[in-house]
Amino acid sequence: MLYRNIVFVLSCVVGLTLGQTAFAQERAAMESYACNYVDGKGFDDLMAVAAKWDKWASKNNPAPYRAYVLTPIFATFDEVPEAVWIGFSPTSAQLGAVADTWLSEGGDLIAEFDSVVKCGAHTLGGNRMVKAYEKAGEAGIVQLSACSRNEGVSWAQIAKADQAWADYTAEHELPGGIYRWGAGPGKPKDAKMDFYSVWITESLEQHGSAWDKFREIETAAQDMYAIYGDDNLYTCDNSRIYHGVPVGGSD
Repeated sequence: MLYRNIVFVLSCVVGLTLGQTAFAQERAAMESYACNYVDGKGFDDLMAVAAKWDKWASKNNPAPYRAYVLTPIFATFDEVPEAVWIGFSPTSAQLGAVADTWLSEGGDLIAEFDSVVKCGAHTLGGNRMVKAYEKAGEAGIVQLSACSRNEGVSWAQIAKADQAWADYTAEHELPGGIYRWGAGPGKPKDAKMDFYSVWITESLEQHGSAWDKFREIETAAQDMYAIYGDDNLYTCDNSRIYHGVPVGGSD
């Protein structure tokens, strides 16, 4: 499955329901397919096949797994895939068991997906929750940036700053969930990013109102620098914004 000039290769997106949700867990295993549509096919065609997959997965998956489809809204469209399929399981072993079953028993459904989308990347990764998304498991707006740790910065430093930032956003009632998505096997050989910085909101209106509210905090910029340091702990590229919708799976 092929996608234009891929800069987005990860297992990503909105929440996952496992009694609770993957975004309610501190960590979860993830996979993603980055895809473009076959000529003449589009989002509705993908959703039709996904509905068949949902019924199949609820009966055949050996472990919990929930999937979402991301569609770019604000992006440079020749740099991103037209559709990203993301799946979550609580552990890497469970995700592997689901993948084994899909490869051995998916059969006709795999062919149906291939008739709708061509995917140029399949990646493994992991999700770390910084601040839980309030409506995990539902559709949402996903803003993400590819980031790299600055020289000499440890993961412990980033985690400590992230927790301080999560506390700050909660104190000032800034909405949305905050996550770090790491990309593992399957990402491009020359990819220099360490993780994706992810912010999930309920709607574009909520996304915009959060920015408005942040700008109204007189000391907001200084507060952020105080948390992450004048030189920052990591460097990120320009953000992209996607719409994520749940497509089902297994509990």
